[in-house]
Amino acid sequence: MKKRVNARIKITLLTTGFIFILLVLTMFVSNAIILLCVKHGWIQSRPGASMFPFLFQTGVISIIIGTALSFFMSRLPLRPLHTLIQAIHEVSEGNYNVKIQLEHPKEFQELSECFNQMTAELAGTELLQSDFINNFSHEFKTPIVSILGFAKLLRNGNLEPEQKQEYLDIIIEESQRLSHLSATTLNLSKIESLTLLTDKTVYCLSEQIRESILLLENKWSKKQIDFDIDMEEMDIAANKTLLKQVWVNLLDNAVKFSPNQKSITVMLRKNSDHAVFMVKDHGAGMNETTQKLIFNKFYQDNASHHIEGNGLGLPLVKKIIELHKGSISVKSQLGKGSLFMVSLPLL
Repeated sequence: MKKRVNARIKITLLTTGFIFILLVLTMFVSNAIILLCVKHGWIQSRPGASMFPFLFQTGVISIIIGTALSFFMSRLPLRPLHTLIQAIHEVSEGNYNVKIQLEHPKEFQELSECFNQMTAELAGTELLQSDFINNFSHEFKTPIVSILGFAKLLRNGNLEPEQKQEYLDIIIEESQRLSHLSATTLNLSKIESLTLLTDKTVYCLSEQIRESILLLENKWSKKQIDFDIDMEEMDIAANKTLLKQVWVNLLDNAVKFSPNQKSITVMLRKNSDHAVFMVKDHGAGMNETTQKLIFNKFYQDNASHHIEGNGLGLPLVKKIIELHKGSISVKSQLGKGSLFMVSLPLL
């Protein structure tokens, strides 16, 4: 509020100063032209003569000079506005790469910086939206094409019983994948539309994490993965259903990307009035580019395309954590695994 008031005062002072300078210039230029005209006899000014013709002529000259100066000088302060208006028209036509550089006064510098930041964010949003549509189409198209292809093979007949069973299993698997993708997409869309967290209850957070680990027992037992669990007992006030999705997704990813017969470390610590959860695997790890993009919808790096997934789990996790006023971060090194850390306010 204070900045807005200061900005208005500065604009008022600038406008007043501009008008004052314009009036002074008009006075000096008009007087100079009138004296020149009187000197050369173009304007008559005799002692005792009527002043009306003289005043009328000088008035006309002052009006002409003032109008001309106003026209030319007004273009100087309005030039940045013309630049801004032109840039806004380009943005409205879809050109988000336009930049402006307004140097004077200081307020216009700040305006140009804000405008350039806005166009950069719009360009990034358009790119993310385009990638989302492309990835969304690809993720849905792949199982549909697979189901269609194997269904046609089954319709043609002349297949061995083993082949029929294999094709049917593939169709069932791809149908389940498509169903899971649809459900996850709808769930993410529903959670993204939330602005206020509801249905908060107080419950034992450490117990919920242990339940999430047991829920994934079939997956980690097949890979003979051990868990190194070190958790403090603590309660949290949160949406129990939503937070369970966070722990299941993070733990499922750790199991998914861990090699056989490795261990996964799970820690829960109380830091002041926050709960800090950490899960570390010993998988392939991620490079810096992947770490920056993994929370984008449908993003999957090249190393993870051969592993079951759709790139919606981590965006879902991030949104749920943000609804709880928390934060999530990742640290990873290629060949050394990944560490995900979640910080959430407690009661």
